[in-house]
Amino acid sequence: MLDALAGRYVAIVLGTVLWDVGAILQKRAVSRMPQGRLPVIALLRSPGWMLGLLVTTAGWGIFVFGLDKVPISAARTITAGSYVVLAVFSLIFLREPLSLAEWLALAGVTLGIVMLGLQERPAASPIVPSADKVLIGIACMSFLAVVAFILRQLLKSSSRARMVSLFAFAALSGLLGSVGDLLTKVLLALVQKAPAAPLLVLTAAGLISFYVTGFYMLSRAYQFGTVVGGIVVSDFFGRVGALFLGSLVLAEPIGGPGSGGLLRAFGFLLVLVGSLFLGRFAAGSKTGRSEGGRGRPGSSAPP
Repeated sequence: MLDALAGRYVAIVLGTVLWDVGAILQKRAVSRMPQGRLPVIALLRSPGWMLGLLVTTAGWGIFVFGLDKVPISAARTITAGSYVVLAVFSLIFLREPLSLAEWLALAGVTLGIVMLGLQERPAASPIVPSADKVLIGIACMSFLAVVAFILRQLLKSSSRARMVSLFAFAALSGLLGSVGDLLTKVLLALVQKAPAAPLLVLTAAGLISFYVTGFYMLSRAYQFGTVVGGIVVSDFFGRVGALFLGSLVLAEPIGGPGSGGLLRAFGFLLVLVGSLFLGRFAAGSKTGRSEGGRGRPGSSAPP
């Protein structure tokens, strides 16, 4: 029988796998929708997309449960392997194979995340940040999200429209998700302080809103490329956003030369280059194929 700590590690693994399964379900649902705009109501009426959202949400909840006792460095090492699992799932269920160069880029991203995780400092006791810092952090991420959307609107008629759209919507997803991560930390800290119920409800409603909007933006990214490319780019912007918000709002140390700063910088560089490479080729012509040979919306031959 598993002891308590081993059970938390199992929860981390199970949570990451469920996240991947949810992404595959949402990608399949989006791939079968008409070309063009993606109304929210169309997603809400899609059993496949809603099932993917529920599975992903369950994975997130299980992951948070495991993270309560598992060191963040170990958790990041485990989640880094989820990219490989996702690539295998996308090949089997979505028929989106990766080239050798893309597999190498994926390996670089995975190695970079492991390096970042190994240099992560132990988490301090949760603190409740001041409301003004939380609002400033949310405002900063929201501003960057608006900038990404405006750039996409300005460049959507360019020759690289698919690539621009994939990057823009994936970036939006990651930035909005980082706000959800921040509010999750705030909520966990609030629970320990036993604050007034309205404050808990407001914080919970905020994190749900940002997460769900982020899922929608990720589904938009799926219209223009592979599931692996969209998620890797989204995760990169999410990590950058979380790093910024953690430093600004929660006063979390980023790390310096004495704490493996050079190794962290190299790991970050690997993640950046690998994410850019995967995002660039995720919007290539091969995304014009879909399962069963049907054309996908937004391609010449999901979408």
